[in-house]
Amino acid sequence: MRDIICHHYFDVDAEVIYDVCDTKIDDLSEIIKKITDDLQKNR
Repeated sequence: MRDIICHHYFDVDAEVIYDVCDTKIDDLSEIIKKITDDLQKNR
């Protein structure tokens, strides 16, 4: 998504971005937390 937002700005659908932020941030945050916890354990 970052690539699209940064490099294809005029192709971005603001409603899609809003929906992701509104409905998926909590899930993404949990997944990122699990990944970082696993990385810390495997050091």
